[in-house]
Amino acid sequence: MGASDFMNIGWGKSAREVFRELVSDAQYESGHGGYTGTIAEKGSFTLFELPSKRMDPFKTANKVMECYCGEGIKKNFKPEHRQWASRVSETCSDKWGPAACFEVNGKHAQDLRKRYRLQGKRGVKFFVFFGLASS
Repeated sequence: MGASDFMNIGWGKSAREVFRELVSDAQYESGHGGYTGTIAEKGSFTLFELPSKRMDPFKTANKVMECYCGEGIKKNFKPEHRQWASRVSETCSDKWGPAACFEVNGKHAQDLRKRYRLQGKRGVKFFVFFGLASS
């Protein structure tokens, strides 16, 4: 059996709520039989805070996923962020382990609010979940 990368974006009141909804949607779309290579295979997640507000959560998630073997950490991350990136990569590279998650804030959250027409709605937070899932 192999593994596939996944990345899902969702919004709601909490990361837990969004995670449950994304897993449920993926199970509906891909089935409950296992080995879908989607977030449907994940039973939990680990929320990581981005070390810098200037970091793009989507590009950072992609960079972390490029580093599953640990070799790209030096190339993709500044020295002060490498230890953090290694922890995130370790978490999300386990196809049987939890998904990794970042909360989307600032400009990126504003862009998502516009895209999904959620301006003015209170309590709506955005999250990106990513990692490897069994396939």
